[in-house]
Amino acid sequence: MPGRSQHGPHFLCLALLLLATTGCSLVESPKSASRRFTRMFTPNGRDWSDPAQEDNGEWDFVGDEGRAEFAREQDPDPWYGKHLMSDKARSIERNLGIDY
Repeated sequence: MPGRSQHGPHFLCLALLLLATTGCSLVESPKSASRRFTRMFTPNGRDWSDPAQEDNGEWDFVGDEGRAEFAREQDPDPWYGKHLMSDKARSIERNLGIDY
């Protein structure tokens, strides 16, 4: 049995060495892990579209029903509304009963 005790420490060192090197090679550096983590939660412009920019007129009836007893107003300066206002602002004013 003296042969077994001589191989025990060598086997233990080999097992510890294999465990240590395999674990270190599987774990990535903290810098690359944090970079990958932040990239995962950073929004990408191609991932979604903003529905606020789209106006398909599905809520146009609200202004007509809410202001049914009032006539629609005409803006005295239609150039401002047509050229300087955004589409969303024009949509809001159209829903409020203001035309250009």
